[in-house]
Amino acid sequence: MFDPIVFDNLKVVVEGEIYDLDLEGIISVVNREDLVDLAQFSRLYCISFQRRSTVTATMKLTTDLDNIYAELSTRKQRKERPACRVEVHFTLQDAKPFSDEMCEEIQNTMVDLWGGDYPIEQKISYIYGSNHYENKVTVAFNRFIYEDQVDDLIQMIDYMLKTLEKLGAIYP
Repeated sequence: MFDPIVFDNLKVVVEGEIYDLDLEGIISVVNREDLVDLAQFSRLYCISFQRRSTVTATMKLTTDLDNIYAELSTRKQRKERPACRVEVHFTLQDAKPFSDEMCEEIQNTMVDLWGGDYPIEQKISYIYGSNHYENKVTVAFNRFIYEDQVDDLIQMIDYMLKTLEKLGAIYP
């Protein structure tokens, strides 16, 4: 048996919370990734879900060698507290291009829900020769999440649900 790191503990809480919502029929989990990069010694966990619309929400947890080392080293060697990074993504798909007005409405909705403290980025792409357009909206939290802030992650899931509801009204 191994002693789980902060990343594992936060991942289990997020996964449990989201799968409970799936079991209750509130959302549908549509994808999950749990990756270990042995070349850079990093971890990535993503879980994606939808709520009665075509908008997909994704929570992404990451950790790297510095944070893993901070946790596995002895207390005397530690210089930093072990932690993870978190990002939240919302993916909207449409058969027509996203206009400036649509992007402005999405941006305003995101700022209303998430506040202006975090960078909100929209990245629009399309498949050449098709009518498949995608807008990936990212909320990046430029800080670490520590194990004692697990309630913040659960609260983020609540904000994600509200965001799905609002964006789903714009893009059903």
